[in-house]
Amino acid sequence: MNNLSIPSEGRIGFKRLESWSLLVCMALFLIGMWSVPLALFGPNRALIPGDLGDARFNNYILEHFYRYITGRTDVYWDAPFMYPWKNVVALSDNLLGSAPIYSVFRMLGFTREGAFQGWILVLFALNYWCCLLALRKWAGNTALAACAAYIFAFGIYNIGQVNNLQVLPRFMVPLAFLFFWNHLRSGAWKWLLLAILAVVYQFYCGMYIGFILVYALFFLFIGSLIAYRTPSYLGYFRNWRFMAGWGGVAAVGILLMLPMMLHYLAVPKDLGTRNFSDILASVPRPTSYFFTHPAALSWRSLSHIGVNAFPQWWSHFHFIGAVPWAAALAVPFLLFSKRVSTNDRRLLTAIGSALLISSVFCLNIAGFSLYKLVFMLPGFSVLRAVDRFVNVQVVFFLILFVAVLNVFSRNRKAAWALSLLLPVLVVQDNRWDVDKISRFDKFDSQRMVEATERRIAREHQSGSPFVAVAYEPPVPVIRDFQEGHLATIAMHLNAMFAGQDLGIPVVNAYTGGYPGNYISFFDHTDHQTLANWCAFNGISTDSIQEIVGLAVPIEGSDTVRFIAANGKYLCADQSRDNRLLANKDKADDWETFLRLHTTDGRVAFLASNGNFLCAQLEGDQHLAADCNDLGDYGLFTMVQLDSGMVAIKAFNGRYVVLDPGTQDLRATGRATGKEAALSLIKPPAAVTP
Repeated sequence: MNNLSIPSEGRIGFKRLESWSLLVCMALFLIGMWSVPLALFGPNRALIPGDLGDARFNNYILEHFYRYITGRTDVYWDAPFMYPWKNVVALSDNLLGSAPIYSVFRMLGFTREGAFQGWILVLFALNYWCCLLALRKWAGNTALAACAAYIFAFGIYNIGQVNNLQVLPRFMVPLAFLFFWNHLRSGAWKWLLLAILAVVYQFYCGMYIGFILVYALFFLFIGSLIAYRTPSYLGYFRNWRFMAGWGGVAAVGILLMLPMMLHYLAVPKDLGTRNFSDILASVPRPTSYFFTHPAALSWRSLSHIGVNAFPQWWSHFHFIGAVPWAAALAVPFLLFSKRVSTNDRRLLTAIGSALLISSVFCLNIAGFSLYKLVFMLPGFSVLRAVDRFVNVQVVFFLILFVAVLNVFSRNRKAAWALSLLLPVLVVQDNRWDVDKISRFDKFDSQRMVEATERRIAREHQSGSPFVAVAYEPPVPVIRDFQEGHLATIAMHLNAMFAGQDLGIPVVNAYTGGYPGNYISFFDHTDHQTLANWCAFNGISTDSIQEIVGLAVPIEGSDTVRFIAANGKYLCADQSRDNRLLANKDKADDWETFLRLHTTDGRVAFLASNGNFLCAQLEGDQHLAADCNDLGDYGLFTMVQLDSGMVAIKAFNGRYVVLDPGTQDLRATGRATGKEAALSLIKPPAAVTP
């Protein structure tokens, strides 16, 4: 029995309506592409969704694949970061299934970041068209399927996932639903083979979505058993040929998965397994399904209901819009309606049951969750972000959405009304305010990588016994943990990209898990943490070149603040182009500097924005924290005054003095007068690195 959708009686078959539906498909696709991925890229296509951490890591993995297939690196799984650890790609999603898309853009001449944007754009498109193709079988109406595909590809629930671009390649999910449903209703092994192939391919696109897809298909199976008891799918197993075909198809899936899974199976042995308590905070709450990101323009009023209500609330923006929820809430009424056919009722029962049970098993209610049973299954303990289940659960909502509306579109007038009004409602329901979404400038990223590459290249000793580099630059003082952690991540990724470009393995790393004592080196890149990491791996530090990258030997560092003659703290004011001003009554990160002592007796100052304080000696002599590298203009001499205060002399031989009118600090003083005298203050130990 191949009961893919609602019976054909009364179906809309008018050519004019179908032609209109095709226009709806294209219109929704173009609107979605323009208002989501292209809008995220900004008017100059300079922006990439996400932050300087996860998004750029995905870019690194895609670039690594491109270099592997073009012969620029020898092995795929042993990417040249976190030296000397092997199998590092298996510590996170590998993106193998979608990496060829990225590689095509690279071969066409796109930059690394440009190809990454192209990869994002194509995946949004694939998510839309594959979902439309699959759901059209349930909808029986192309316009309905297009509306559902719009929600899948461009819906507001995606806003909460945009920082995790590794979940974007999920175009095989709706197709896997379709193939498996065909198999459940017909028993034909060809549909099972297609379903298995779709699942395998989804695993190659990303381990997370692969596991979540298996979870969802299991509950689709349970829903089918509940709704279609006569004849039951289990009855097929009485036929030995059916059982043999099932076993053969499963064996094909296992064999195809094995080359990849062997690498992932080795990870728990090295890193250990997580405890359920480690991931409980990521399990969705009931609130999660009605909680939106502030960028959900039409539903911004729901963006406050979960704020600070539970741990990791920022990962639980799961509201999928009012339109699919309205369809889901209509299901109980339709089940008891005499006007609904038996086949309609069975379909709604199957999908509704699958949605309900799968949601219950993935729900955290006051710390209790049935997901603990799922967590105990092989492989599921590797998933630390259960909130990502919404990327697959949404398909249950969408099947109900098209099935419910198909019931109401059995006559021409109703079908026309839905085809005209529903696309407008769906677009209005899923509007994005991209200005409220985290994005980074790809050109800024390129400049950071180029600066790191320059620093490494000028110190790296090619042809030496060193086989890898440990990049250990001075880090700015940032008291906010999240901001400081992101800065650390950005530094490690800069080193990874630089090493990738230079063809040099690096100890630096950012990924989904860290073996042994590596996290100590991650947090504090210095000789001691490197030595501990090398000892853990049974190697000597002699094979690793430690690079600070400043081209000036540094013998020590401390943390300092200054008060100028006007009684104000010196501040590298990021709101004023990072100019050094004496304009703050209290001290925080912007007023705190990491002072580096060079071996020749001079000093440099690293501001909280990660740049060095420099005197603009070719301009008006003002000081600003706007140099990403250290040269003569960023080196100063400290002069101790008789009053116990200090003065700072710039490279031009002039003292740094306060301009009382503008509160600027300029390297124009000829003597150590009042305006040059500074009180040096050592901050509390808590902000000292």
